Amino acid sequence: MSDVKSIHEIDPAIYGLVLAGGRSSRMGRDKGLIVYNGKPQREYITDLLRKFCVHVFTSCKTQEYIPIELNPLPDQFELESPLNGVLSAFEKNNSVAWLTVPVDMPYVDEAVLAFLLQHRDADKTATCFVDSDGKNPEPLLAIWEAKAAVSLKMYYEAGGISPREFLKQQDILLLQPPDKRIHHNINTPDELDDFLKKS
Repeated sequence: MSDVKSIHEIDPAIYGLVLAGGRSSRMGRDKGLIVYNGKPQREYITDLLRKFCVHVFTSCKTQEYIPIELNPLPDQFELESPLNGVLSAFEKNNSVAWLTVPVDMPYVDEAVLAFLLQHRDADKTATCFVDSDGKNPEPLLAIWEAKAAVSLKMYYEAGGISPREFLKQQDILLLQPPDKRIHHNINTPDELDDFLKKS
């Protein structure tokens, strides 16, 4: 932890974004409200990000169901993709980096975020982990640098919808995760039951 700069020493500043804007259609209920770590996951991730980020926001379809203290950041684009959350974050502020964390990855903890930040390369478009296949970027648990804002908007305006495909076209830093379990995400009631039985 000592190698991570104070949030007041980081340039450019890092804002945090809890990615909670999905429809949770397979789960059948709001994944951000599921408790893995003693509190609803959207609150747990918010608290983690506040240890590292100047400000933290919660990406959402609309702010109707997000408490004001979680700083709801509604989607700004007509797009059914997690890319909407990242695009909307840069619409909010395109002069900072954004550290994004999805609500459906229960093994993400303080040590994982500290590792990501310790290895951050601010000269790249993004710093992220390789995904579970070991080849492609995991785009939702990542640091998106401010320089990504313009090219990301151009990618969207050209019809692009995949944050992974966008990052594959960019100059990024790919890291091996310190714990491969971080790739485990929970999308269905059966997956949730299995996880809770094992934990």
